[in-house]
Amino acid sequence: MAALLDRWPLILVLAAVSVTPFVLWGPVYRRDHAPDASFARSLVWGLALWLYAYHLFVVSARAFVRMLRGRNGWAKTRRNAEPVTAGPVALES
Repeated sequence: MAALLDRWPLILVLAAVSVTPFVLWGPVYRRDHAPDASFARSLVWGLALWLYAYHLFVVSARAFVRMLRGRNGWAKTRRNAEPVTAGPVALES
């Protein structure tokens, strides 16, 4: 734990370098596509993009491990039986 605390400046710099491009995307998007949005909202859009991008890293790695293990099944949602009817399925109004 002490080694981690000794490296806090490096961790802070790496965090800033990895998050800043995503956060800056929000104001750029606001400038080009949503000029009526507030600056704070554009920063939130950038943070949301960062979270989404890092979410994809986790999901992709998990899917790759599943593929390597040969786990390719899909648990489908159980459905209740529906009565079979003749005629049109949907009525036009």
